[in-house]
Amino acid sequence: MSIALGAALALALLTGCTDGTTQPPANAPTGTASADEPAPVTPEGTGSPSTAAPTGSGSPASSGAPSASTATESATDAPVSLSRGDERTIGTPGTTVSISCSGGGDIDIETDGTTIDITGGCEDIDIDGDDNTITGESAEALDVEGDGNTATLTSVPDVDVDGRTNVVTVDDTRDIDVDGEDNTVTYSTGDPAVDTEGSNSVAAR
Repeated sequence: MSIALGAALALALLTGCTDGTTQPPANAPTGTASADEPAPVTPEGTGSPSTAAPTGSGSPASSGAPSASTATESATDAPVSLSRGDERTIGTPGTTVSISCSGGGDIDIETDGTTIDITGGCEDIDIDGDDNTITGESAEALDVEGDGNTATLTSVPDVDVDGRTNVVTVDDTRDIDVDGEDNTVTYSTGDPAVDTEGSNSVAAR
């Protein structure tokens, strides 16, 4: 073999045994995505839940049912009969109530804007609410503690008025006690003992 041929073979062994591609390093990680590859797609149903409100949520639609009554100005309670030892509490505003007292019975008015028509003789009439109108015959005692009430009765031996701007008219009485402000009590007969404080008016008519 000539020297030139031996050199050519040696050069071929050094440069011709590779295919021209660069082999990756032995410790290079495998399975990494190229920057040109698309991002993996999240399988359907595994993403974050939707924040949209479910169908039918929100304020309920009107069912068409009538709303509860809130005003009872025209309401009229059934007539009430009371005897001694009985008690009737009026607690619904704006009502008209007829009460018959047969020798007694207590009436407690604990609401506003009522009209109370009383016949017969009652024991105690207590008015704790405001702007009520009471008319009737007789009672053993009348106690007014609310404001703006009007009471007109025939015979009430004991009248006690607190609160403001109440008007009490009785035909016959024996004792009148008035506190509060701007209350007015008038009577027709009798010589009652009068005890009043504040800017109130007590007079015979």
